[in-house]
Amino acid sequence: MQEYITKKELLEEMGISYGQLYRWKRMGMIPESWFIKRPSSTGQETILPRKKIVRRIQQILQMMETQSLENIVAKFSFSTDNDVIEFESLYKSPHLSAEYVSALGNYFKKPGYTAIEYMMIICCADVAKKERFTTRQYVDLLRYALPVAQACKKLETRCIFFAAGGDWHIATIDNTANITFDSGLRSIGNYNFETMWDKLQEEL
Repeated sequence: MQEYITKKELLEEMGISYGQLYRWKRMGMIPESWFIKRPSSTGQETILPRKKIVRRIQQILQMMETQSLENIVAKFSFSTDNDVIEFESLYKSPHLSAEYVSALGNYFKKPGYTAIEYMMIICCADVAKKERFTTRQYVDLLRYALPVAQACKKLETRCIFFAAGGDWHIATIDNTANITFDSGLRSIGNYNFETMWDKLQEEL
């Protein structure tokens, strides 16, 4: 169960100011979606997911000791337009086999990938592994998947892979929405981009 912390408690526990917290939020280092409004006895208060926000602030404070603000922003801010990983770096990814990366390079010939594209590549690799796809089938899946990723403009998204009549399909929905398939569809993958991005930032 998700544990939350109020904004007031967070500031006291972490020893930071209101101004620092919201400056980091404006700069994209802390996701907007983590700031949740709820009714209180005085009207309204802001709560945040405790584990995520405490860890993120600890990371920011630690990085501030040795790195420039520009580097910190680049690490934590999310953009659907800028590449976050070069193609050659994909060979170092623990989520992708060298065979998959080589096939990706041979077919798409892109020098780099955005955060959403990188997550979609990983999702496709996971689906391919579970479904025992050939490398060619993995590339075919990416042909459908990467345009979906490029059309996705927000992090708070779930990506769902499903099979119907021998064909694969991909849909993206808001990560708070629910979706139910009829018996003619089989879900083969369900991925929360926001959760994935939190973990992947440690590797980039």
